[in-house]
Amino acid sequence: MKTKIKLRKLGIGLTLLSVLMLASCSKKTEESATTNPEKPTAVSQVKPTANGATSTSATTAVIPAEAQKLGVKPQGETTCPSNAPIKGNITKKRGNIYHLAKSPDYAKVKPDICFKDTATAEKAGFRAPK
Repeated sequence: MKTKIKLRKLGIGLTLLSVLMLASCSKKTEESATTNPEKPTAVSQVKPTANGATSTSATTAVIPAEAQKLGVKPQGETTCPSNAPIKGNITKKRGNIYHLAKSPDYAKVKPDICFKDTATAEKAGFRAPK
């Protein structure tokens, strides 16, 4: 009988402990979301549909604040302005990568942001592809 009571108290104690841990985790994410003054923004791209119209949708790429300051928005889906020909891509797996005009398949690359030169792209946190 004493064993059942001890097991019940242990079970209740573990349940309360897990509830407290989960509650503290959710508070930390709320705090970090509200205390981050430089909030990166998602990129919005205009995409043509099958009937020739265009639709605007937010992509999953989030441009860091530093890159927003140093770069410019792409002109089209695969085009950067002539004064900023370096294409910057934000990827989850490979990180932030920039592409030069001499890179393979440069014309097919869909940039999230464009830079005037490689030094600016690197300062914004981008790197050359491996």
